[in-house]
Amino acid sequence: MAERLSQTVANDLLAQITRGEYGPGDRLPSEQQLMDRYRVGRNTVREAMQSLRTLGLVDIRPRLGARVLGQAAPNTLANSAVSMLIGDQTVTELYEVRLILEPAAAAIAAKHRSDDDLLAMRRARTHYRVAYEMGTPVWEADIEFHQAIAEASGNAVLAKVLAPVSDLLNNARQATGTLPAAVEIALGQHDEIAEAIEARAATRARRAMTRHIESGIWAVNQLTHAERTTGALTETESPARAPGRIPRQGRPSRARLGQPG
Repeated sequence: MAERLSQTVANDLLAQITRGEYGPGDRLPSEQQLMDRYRVGRNTVREAMQSLRTLGLVDIRPRLGARVLGQAAPNTLANSAVSMLIGDQTVTELYEVRLILEPAAAAIAAKHRSDDDLLAMRRARTHYRVAYEMGTPVWEADIEFHQAIAEASGNAVLAKVLAPVSDLLNNARQATGTLPAAVEIALGQHDEIAEAIEARAATRARRAMTRHIESGIWAVNQLTHAERTTGALTETESPARAPGRIPRQGRPSRARLGQPG
């Protein structure tokens, strides 16, 4: 029931933003005001705001509330598609799709990759490392790396299926890219994936990509958990003990995060 209520609240706020009732820079009503307006609990309001944040429509800061960033998503997606995206489980389900498809793409790429494909992956990894070392956003380089792998598979259908999934996760990728631990983990995992593909080790490439996507799931879970509790990650969270598959909340061994084992 809470999930349906949060989606209703999110859709109503989205409609108000789309109509211009709240413009870029405007602050949305406080949690308490939204609770009173919609007659729902605090968790329902927070889940609705997290959905809007995932779409890139609002910036949420502890004690400051939510500020409208703009209307890029409604302008670029049909209203029906936006309504679908606003669901609380959508990001989770998109990562599940990645968990099904991308390990297979990596395994196929290991069998069919060309020297040009390896060069494209190497270039993307360099872009990612430079962004990491300079403290600038890494999400575009991350997309570049995964696109290079999809193209290296030589399967045009697979590449076309993965492209829109990647597009829908752009905002989630930008958000997880703010977690230094997640970025550092991904840096090493990109190397493992690329090395397996270069060695034409299909099974190793599949396993490395599986671990990588699971780490992305962990990063999303960290952001969601933080948003629903304190609004910021605590210093005690340990990225080396990230959870694996959705929706498991347990913590796997270091081997599942790409460590030797």
